Amino acid sequence: MAKKIAPDKKGSMVLGGIGLLSALLVIIQGCGGGGGGGGNDKPSSKKAWTYMVYMAGDNNLSSAAYGDINEMEQVGSSDALNIVVQVEFSQQYSKGLPANTLRGSIAKDSNENEISSSLKDVGNKNMGDKTTLSEFITWAKTTYPADHYALVLWDHGAGWKADRMRRGAIRGALEDATSGSFMSLPDIADGVEAGGLHFDLINFDACLMAMYEVAYEFNGLADYMVFSEEVEPGEGDPYHTILRKLADNAGMSALTLCQTITTEFKTFYELQNRTSVTKSAVDMSHVTALHDAISGLAVSMNESIGTERPNIQSARDLSVQYAYPENHDIGDFLDHLWARSANESLKEKISGAKSLLSTMIVSNVIYSPNAGEPISRSTGLSIYLPKRDQVTDEDLTQYGLLAINQSKSLSDSSWGGFINQLITGDEGDGVSSLETKPGNFIIWLEWDTDADLDLLVWEPDGTFAAPYIGASSPNGFLSEDSAFSGSSIEYYAAAEMVETGDYDVLVQYYSDGSIPAGWTTAYLYLYDPEEGYTDFVLIDARLMSLNGPAPEAWYEDNNEILNVINGAYSDWWIPCTLTRATPAAGLSLESVSYSTDIAEKTISIRFNPSKLKKMNRKKSVINSGDTMRLKEKMKQVNEEIR
Repeated sequence: MAKKIAPDKKGSMVLGGIGLLSALLVIIQGCGGGGGGGGNDKPSSKKAWTYMVYMAGDNNLSSAAYGDINEMEQVGSSDALNIVVQVEFSQQYSKGLPANTLRGSIAKDSNENEISSSLKDVGNKNMGDKTTLSEFITWAKTTYPADHYALVLWDHGAGWKADRMRRGAIRGALEDATSGSFMSLPDIADGVEAGGLHFDLINFDACLMAMYEVAYEFNGLADYMVFSEEVEPGEGDPYHTILRKLADNAGMSALTLCQTITTEFKTFYELQNRTSVTKSAVDMSHVTALHDAISGLAVSMNESIGTERPNIQSARDLSVQYAYPENHDIGDFLDHLWARSANESLKEKISGAKSLLSTMIVSNVIYSPNAGEPISRSTGLSIYLPKRDQVTDEDLTQYGLLAINQSKSLSDSSWGGFINQLITGDEGDGVSSLETKPGNFIIWLEWDTDADLDLLVWEPDGTFAAPYIGASSPNGFLSEDSAFSGSSIEYYAAAEMVETGDYDVLVQYYSDGSIPAGWTTAYLYLYDPEEGYTDFVLIDARLMSLNGPAPEAWYEDNNEILNVINGAYSDWWIPCTLTRATPAAGLSLESVSYSTDIAEKTISIRFNPSKLKKMNRKKSVINSGDTMRLKEKMKQVNEEIR
């Protein structure tokens, strides 16, 4: 009989209020991983599809990995479909689950609380190492042969971006916290190539990977790619619905499977009606042509930069951007630039690139609970297009190492060369590079009922970070949304290096649990070794409920904003603002009450209500057309508060 895998019950995970808090230290500290494993699995008969899922879950997405395998088990492998996984969980985040790496075929099972598939222990692999990825691919194609192959790369993702968790590396996706590794984008591509299999489809179930830079890195390795321009919530793909469609029609083409993944993804989050999502698919046979078109566009913009700079900057600023604000939708940027430029040669290059994009992007779905949001203009593929104050010099150096720039070098014909030219102009206008300071702090929220509470953090650049929005942010990682994890815990873990400025902390009581109109006590804890908080300390606690909710449009009224800040309503709480200052003055915070062990600290409140314009949920909709008016109003209220 297969060994059943189940985590410890919720009650045993939270001891004395903060029993799991110390587990989060793995984000900062990490420890060495072991090796071992292998397996001489007997090859199965050839089937129509093998759906491989490489799940790097040894991090704060561990519970999401467990949930997704249970979704796969709702379908299971069949006579025409192999569903195979390699997964690693985190002992810090999922007590009771195996410590080593597991590998095997997914069997059908109706129990959503246990993993019943017979998964083999292959030792403690480093899931952030490209060799581990290539070994999994080789094993899967040998043991589970098929006419068609799909590979899912499952974990945190951040496009190509330089990893502020580990300076000097290029971030891609696939983190192994125990081994202290995070596979770079070039390494992921190398690992796929070394697996010796050309895939019908590669799907990134990770944040922010739908980029021109990412697609080109995988040139020649797959027929199609599926990924998201925006962050993905921790729940990721809905495997139960996607695989059910594939199992019912195992003869479907790779193109149809791409469209199935994107459609089911949108439907899943549309039913939740809580957060904006994107998912797109591209035909990789056009990626070289797109690369050449973008290189030609770079040449034309560089040649005309003296006259076209204002148009380029305006198009950049007006085009759709994502949780990483340096990422802009290519199609939307080109539309804005075409409308502003009178340079016929440049407009010809724009038209050529737009035509290629329309051919290359074979599926593009967008959902937002807020009508009229800019994200609705997403066309399916983004590109790196930063302002000077959004990047560090190291970011620019690392960007030059990507395949899109290596094939052209950092010349006038590479996108990296154009970015350098654009950034130089920003510097000429007195704009300085992004300044960072040590981060390493963790904001931890927990509560004592099964109600749905949300932890919200506004980062200094205005990014709205919350677990229900996505698992990654420009300055850190988020836990899984408590509504899906089943635990009354959410947290925000800052990266090793973070942007200087204010990190405003808010909590919303979003919906009741099993007790209608109930009350819950919410506790906010802080860990910050940079400021001497070497263990978690209680910052504040508050009773919350839906019994006295704030008005739906409270952010539009100065008095109501003050009421919320002052705690007049039961469903919103603003416990503190965390500040990484320049020079390193450290962290400042204040709340209505705080524990005696931090009472002697120097504290101050610096909540910035101007960031309320970033709210993105059904209850709190801000029309994009009102942004400037609201910004001025928030500025006035901010002055009153300070």
